[in-house]
Amino acid sequence: MPRYISDVKAWSMGDVVAGVTVAVTSLPQYIAYAELAQLSGFRGIVASGPPLVAFAFLTGNPCLNIGVTSITALMATADLKGGEYRDAYGEAAWSQILGTYSMMIGVASLALALLNAGSLVKHIPAPVKAGWKLGFALAACAAQMPNSAFEHAKNLKKICQLPNFRGAPLQSGAANMYRLAWSLTHPHFWDAEAVAFSAMTLFIVMYFKSPLKVIVASALGAGISYLRSYSGDVVGRPPPGSELRITGELGADLTSWVHQWPWEMPLDETVNRLGGWPLAVMSAVAFAFVDYLAIISVEAERPAPGGSRPNREMAGQGLGCIASGMGGSAPIGGSLTRSMLAGMIGASSPPGAFTVSRRGRPSEAGGTEKRQCSPRRCLQPSCPLWWHRRICSD
Repeated sequence: MPRYISDVKAWSMGDVVAGVTVAVTSLPQYIAYAELAQLSGFRGIVASGPPLVAFAFLTGNPCLNIGVTSITALMATADLKGGEYRDAYGEAAWSQILGTYSMMIGVASLALALLNAGSLVKHIPAPVKAGWKLGFALAACAAQMPNSAFEHAKNLKKICQLPNFRGAPLQSGAANMYRLAWSLTHPHFWDAEAVAFSAMTLFIVMYFKSPLKVIVASALGAGISYLRSYSGDVVGRPPPGSELRITGELGADLTSWVHQWPWEMPLDETVNRLGGWPLAVMSAVAFAFVDYLAIISVEAERPAPGGSRPNREMAGQGLGCIASGMGGSAPIGGSLTRSMLAGMIGASSPPGAFTVSRRGRPSEAGGTEKRQCSPRRCLQPSCPLWWHRRICSD
């Protein structure tokens, strides 16, 4: 156990304040990134806490904050062709496949840490890092275009006819990029109210200095949506029975977030989805390496006291991914924006993660219920410039 979590004297009120603040400001991100991973927004909140707790037991950096990010959500969805799978088999089955892949990435991260591979990542050339960041910036922009410019995301698929390639319509990422280009060149199909919501959110997030700007944008969007009886896509209420409730039974309460245990995961189906065991192993290992780049970028801005411990952080990433997979969610990664915010407010030891994790319960303080009127474009701004800045830092 790291010295910072075992040394009670190092704990401070700054950890509590930072944890609460980061948790509150991260709620819209949890919802938005869950939807990037083709999941309902409430799943992002339910699965946000346990990975933070698992990571806190290994990390040696008091400010490092992890969770599902735009990059991890998009990478996992692309690897598994998540949109197609969800349309064919439903969200529940997709959540199981996605969670299984997260678990595989977690195991790969732990194995790499044991092999001292964490120290090798720092040798990756800077142009390679910049290239994949820019690529995912474009992918994120393409994925969010339907929610940002159209009243209903499904409208874009109806009006934009995909061209055929080798006898079949474009698929997956190629289809998203084509729809992005088509949308940008056909602005007369945009919905004015949807664009207004996106522009308002974009302006607040880019130009306001307050760490609460994400909450302000979401609350303002929800208020306007409620007053105008907005008819477009909104976050909505979580489905009945999805809330985590305290029963008084310690064992049941501590595991109420678990969507599937590792031995219950559809491993064979997930491996087949990835093209067989050799490709599945390669995908999990490559994902673990790329995922760790985000932690490196965070540590470059917020160095750990006493220096970085690459293998410890990679092992923490592994535990976090396994916990996220058990919650039926996407893999986790380092979040620069949340980590910077934690450091600014005064986090000084890993226990701050426990405070953040306490907000990962939809039943507490009406977490998702209060956002049922929030237009989705208020959670997922998709201006290419903003997304480029976001991806490169988160």
